[in-house]
This record gives sequence, C-alpha cells and structure tokens, in this order.
Amino acid sequence: MRRSPLQRLLLCGALLAAFWIGGLSLGCAPETRYRVLSTVFDGVPQPGEERAERRRPGQPASARLVPEPPAPGPATAPVPPPEPLLTFETFQSLAAAFPKDAAMNVDWVAAIETGLIHPRPGIGRQVQDIPPLPLDVHLDPGIPIFAVVFPHEAHTRWLRCDNCHPAIFQMRAGADTITMSAIFQGEFCGRCHGKVAFAPETGCPRCHVRLQSAGQ
Repeated sequence: MRRSPLQRLLLCGALLAAFWIGGLSLGCAPETRYRVLSTVFDGVPQPGEERAERRRPGQPASARLVPEPPAPGPATAPVPPPEPLLTFETFQSLAAAFPKDAAMNVDWVAAIETGLIHPRPGIGRQVQDIPPLPLDVHLDPGIPIFAVVFPHEAHTRWLRCDNCHPAIFQMRAGADTITMSAIFQGEFCGRCHGKVAFAPETGCPRCHVRLQSAGQ
C-alpha cells in the first residue's frame, strides 16, 4: 500500500517523537521525565508518587493489597520430644538391657522383632539389603534326639548369604562334616556362636530342637 507524502511525514514525526520520549523517560532525571511525559499522556504520576494499581471493573481496591487471613486450622496436640537414644559403655551393660532366652543369653532375634535394633546389611555404604530367606535346613547327626534345624530366616536377618557360603558352609546340606568338637574350636557355627551369638555350651535346645520337648 503506497502512502502519500503527508502520511509518510506524519509517520516519521510519530517515530521520532516516540524515540525522543522513550530516551527521555529512560535517561533523564525523574522531574524532567515527568514534565516530558505529562505533556503527552494523562495520569502520569509525579516523582515519588506510587503508581495506582490496575484493577478489573468491580474489583475492590483492597482485594490484592490486603491478603485474607488464613483460615483457622484444627487444633493439634504438641509434638512430644524424641526419646533419648540408649547408650552403653560396655557390652555387658548392653546385654543387660536386651531380651534373654531360657539360658539367659541375649536373644538377638527377639531384639529385632521388638524393634530394639535394626541391623545394617553390611559395613559398606553400597551394600544392598536382601530380604530374609524362609528356609529351614534339617541336619541328621545319626541320633534322632540331637537332630538339628538350621533356620535361614533368623540368620539372614543379620547376614548376607555370601558371609557363610561357600567359605564356611558348602551349598548342599550334609556336604560338610559338622561336629560339636569343630564348633567348640571356632569352626562352622563356632565362627559366630560363642563370640557374638549365644554360646553353644548353653544354647543346645535352640539348635537341637527336639531337646526342647524332651526337657518338658
């Protein structure tokens, strides 16, 4: 669309005026900017005067300036302080506070079930936990009253499988010749029992389960 010389002249003048007003409004002092802009526009705020807030028609002036107070919530009971952590200076003081079995050994399984302790899967940060293995292994020493039931579930709450297999026990039941003499000397079950877990000399019915009914 071709414009007439008068239209092009008016357009150039409007552009020059816009650049002039914009330059003054950005680079001049507030008083100079107010004098220039007020000659062209109405409602220009004076220096130091806050700009009026724009509102939709029918919206009260305080609708956005004054926030509404929060609605009252239900009364909550005060949070009790956390229970102090149990601290023990010696193993004897720790053992005295833990549950015991019939022979007065520390019952570590009961300590887990009651939530007193939460064993970690390993000493390394990257060790992944595994779920307990519900597998009982029945060992026959040749004398029925001394039959042994090895509960994997109780042991795998503490240890991963590779702690015992295959360095201490082979993966097939009966493959190892396990004797009480070897256990007393720290082999097989004696790697833990008598050191960390209950002593074999005082925990016979916990492994030879038929002794439990024989003593009743």
